[in-house]
Amino acid sequence: MYIADISTAVRHPSRAPRMLAVLALLLVAAVLGWLLLRGSSHHYRLVFSSAGQLVKGDLVRIGGTPAGKVTSVGLSDDDQAEIDIDVDKGYGPLHEGTSATIRAEGLTGVASRYVDISPASQTRPTLDDDALIRGDKTTSIVEIDQLFDTLDPKTRDGLRGLIRGSADWYDGRESAANVSAQQVPRTLAELSQVADEITSDSATFEQFLVKTGDALGTVADHRDQLTGLVSNTQQTADALASDTASLSTALHEVPTALESGSDAFEQLRPALTDLRKLTDSTQANTKDLKSFLEDLTPVLHEATPTIGELRRMFAQPGAANDLLDALKDLPTIGKESDRAFPDGRKALRQSTPIFSYARPYIPDIVSWVRGYGSAAATYDANGHYIKTVPVFNAYTFRDDANGGTLTPRPADERGSSPALSTGNLARCPGASTPAPADRSTVFVDQGPLANTDCNPAETVRANG
Repeated sequence: MYIADISTAVRHPSRAPRMLAVLALLLVAAVLGWLLLRGSSHHYRLVFSSAGQLVKGDLVRIGGTPAGKVTSVGLSDDDQAEIDIDVDKGYGPLHEGTSATIRAEGLTGVASRYVDISPASQTRPTLDDDALIRGDKTTSIVEIDQLFDTLDPKTRDGLRGLIRGSADWYDGRESAANVSAQQVPRTLAELSQVADEITSDSATFEQFLVKTGDALGTVADHRDQLTGLVSNTQQTADALASDTASLSTALHEVPTALESGSDAFEQLRPALTDLRKLTDSTQANTKDLKSFLEDLTPVLHEATPTIGELRRMFAQPGAANDLLDALKDLPTIGKESDRAFPDGRKALRQSTPIFSYARPYIPDIVSWVRGYGSAAATYDANGHYIKTVPVFNAYTFRDDANGGTLTPRPADERGSSPALSTGNLARCPGASTPAPADRSTVFVDQGPLANTDCNPAETVRANG
């Protein structure tokens, strides 16, 4: 078409200037359009550890002012969140060292997010279009659930109770809460002045915090006693409230007491000079006291559990269960022992001959109990029973190589003399059985087991 027009213009020289002007205008319009479309924004890629619920179309802000938009949300090669943004031409190009942070628009929405750009100095090199800003220059948003996940269940329950308790507290007090909120800026300004005064002497403030921490730790260690103190204080306050007349009288007497106290302090004032002299004179001797107390502190910390154990040993809650209760009972026990121990010594002294006499007969007693037990082992529906047939002089005992043999006597010779004898009331130990060939029984000792009341002749006779 344009070729045809040019050829027509050649054939008609009067139309040539008009056609050249049209072509020049079209060329200028095309160049301007290309420049405007090409340079309207700068494109960059940001790498975050988390996209923080960003979506395509979210704003990009610089200094709080909208300066671009998010064009896409994807993953980088190392599985990080890669956010593509366009920054308007009026705010670009960006420079090396630029950082970015994902922030929330406010508390009105759950997923209202934007990218906050912190431009670097313009003296630094310019970033190319489609440049990559890596994770060391970006910061993802911290979600509220991530914060709560760092807390243990007990802490989350406590925080939940605090929030619900605050809601109950402000229920019906909204107007007062609004008034309080209006005073917050002024309060913060005054607190800032207080903070400036505190930080002007940081060493003293640090020492104050350390001492406060130690004091709170001590209070926590004695929370049971503190609870009792608060309870007792409440009881005291209740008692004072129930006796307002006495409290009024006491308050009426306070001025007089204070006046007397002022006189006492006035008389005490001259003694302060002497007290100052005393402290000055002892200052040289107490210069090493600080290091001593510093060395003593860990010793006291280590000794605290031991002292606690000693306290429980002497003052265990309850009755008759600790050393103090035992010490209280010792006088009574001592009085009883003064009477019981002499009687015990006397009884032992008097029973010694009895036990000495009975001691050698223990084998005979055990042998009798064993034989009687085996004889009475049978039983029927009525219980245990024993059948006995007393037969005297029924066997003849003969010594031989096997140690002895029992031979039955004829029936007409059983129970006849001289095998039987009576009046054997002083048998020696071991005399209940016939004496063996080695004559180890009967037992007669000349030492501690000697028994002068037994007769060795009273033995079981063995007829041969």
